[in-house]
Amino acid sequence: MKPAISFAIRMFVSAFVAWVSGLVLISAVLYFSNGGADFSFIDIAGFGGIIVIGSAVLLLLYYLPVMFWLRRKTSRPLSFALAGGLILNLPTFILFYLLIGRKMVASEAILFMLTFLIMGAIFGLGFLWSQMSLRRENV
Repeated sequence: MKPAISFAIRMFVSAFVAWVSGLVLISAVLYFSNGGADFSFIDIAGFGGIIVIGSAVLLLLYYLPVMFWLRRKTSRPLSFALAGGLILNLPTFILFYLLIGRKMVASEAILFMLTFLIMGAIFGLGFLWSQMSLRRENV
């Protein structure tokens, strides 16, 4: 298989795993915060839709170009997870912080912040995994 196709498949898998992990976090918090009451497929579908749209824009247009830039600047594995989880999510965290009291309650905004933190860290590690496998195939 061509290295570019292999890289694209691995990045898609990384993005999908990041999205599923975010959805699992939101589902777990919703389930355990209400003791399982009022938890339905509509809740999961609503939050899943919000997260897949938000993460698609962030992952493709924001995270991926910065990850390629970071790959040229450093080779430390922890920097990819740190950049994806914390640094690249700072504008998202600020946006959710500004929405507290206006459009969201504090607990909901914090939940979204944690979700994007986990999704960004997993995507950063997935990018590293894709790069390592790409180097291995080229050797």
